[in-house]
Amino acid sequence: MVESSSSIREPSFCRIMNRSDELLMPIPSNAAAKMWGVDKGPTNVLIETDDGRTFVVFISEAKGKFFLFNVWSDVVTHLRLKTGCLVIFNPLDSTRFKVTCCVNGMSPTCFWTSLLSRSSYFTVIPECILPRSHDDTLSDLISTIHLSDKTFHVKIETVGGKVCFTNGIDVIVSLYQLEAGCYFYFTKWFGYSFHVKIFGKNGVEMNFDDVNVDELHLLIV
Repeated sequence: MVESSSSIREPSFCRIMNRSDELLMPIPSNAAAKMWGVDKGPTNVLIETDDGRTFVVFISEAKGKFFLFNVWSDVVTHLRLKTGCLVIFNPLDSTRFKVTCCVNGMSPTCFWTSLLSRSSYFTVIPECILPRSHDDTLSDLISTIHLSDKTFHVKIETVGGKVCFTNGIDVIVSLYQLEAGCYFYFTKWFGYSFHVKIFGKNGVEMNFDDVNVDELHLLIV
């Protein structure tokens, strides 16, 4: 799919759904302002799903805040979304979004987790994400984590019977000064390689393009 030239870096945003979101899905104010300007917005947007369906969803505005309203419930039904699902909106241009989701927190190709605290560096990798050939007895596994245009090397260990990212996640948290409450969305590339997007507590994708990364920070410390 070819993205519009005007879509180059509109911010992706996410939402952990609650029951009211099934009818009225809020758009983070920061994302709306970057896409449309302050207190401005279209009357409707196109929502595209991974299976090729397209929905024309109408926008509701109240007190300067924008919501996906009429027809959004059809998207919810089609994707079988429910409370606790993580839904990610990837802008293709200012009025067109590609929607991806993790219905049970994970799928064979992606999973998400929240940062509980700045000192919490263990991220459990769901079993369904691991390669079929994974061996729990191996102690020298290294994962490559792709974040924007940078690649970090993160150790994989079995902790308390669960496979986790360990050394190296702390480097990312410290380097980018991440706060508790932000979200990591991992998409499997191949083997033990992953792409990750990080969303702030407001649900808007964080941009690290201006952060200078020393080569040493890309390695396990």
